[in-house]
Amino acid sequence: MKMTGTKIAMYITVAVAAVIMISAIALCAAFPNKYARAVNDAADEFGLDRSLVRSVVWAESGFDAHAVSEKGASGLMQLMPETYEFCAASLGIDKGDIFDKQNSLRCGCFYLALMLDKFDGDETAALMAYNAGEANARKFLAGETVFKETATYVKKIRFARKVYGFFG
Repeated sequence: MKMTGTKIAMYITVAVAAVIMISAIALCAAFPNKYARAVNDAADEFGLDRSLVRSVVWAESGFDAHAVSEKGASGLMQLMPETYEFCAASLGIDKGDIFDKQNSLRCGCFYLALMLDKFDGDETAALMAYNAGEANARKFLAGETVFKETATYVKKIRFARKVYGFFG
């Protein structure tokens, strides 16, 4: 059977379309966009870039609203209970359920915005503080060695932000 140029072009087009579709599915699986409206609302409420908030949620909990870390951080934005209580009180919301997606997102965004304010908009410093605590972030900025976990965390956020930023 002889293949014409048209048939070859058709097969190539179908193959390219299949690769693109599989890549898109894999990308969506690796970088989910669950709770998009709630993420957008919380980011907007505190003047945060939406791709930054998505990246923090992705790095912290993988969009699992019931995630709990080994150290006890909980919810979508993986706040420690004390931090969550402080943020909830500051926002005037019932401490309620740390696993509630809106509470977790609002408190996490409030806290991230607070860290950005405390570090004069320095996103890297704010992310270090979000991950390792404000006192440790100040030590890192003063020259102490950044925890490996924190350095990896900041790199993950930067990478994810490029992905989430590309898709809006």
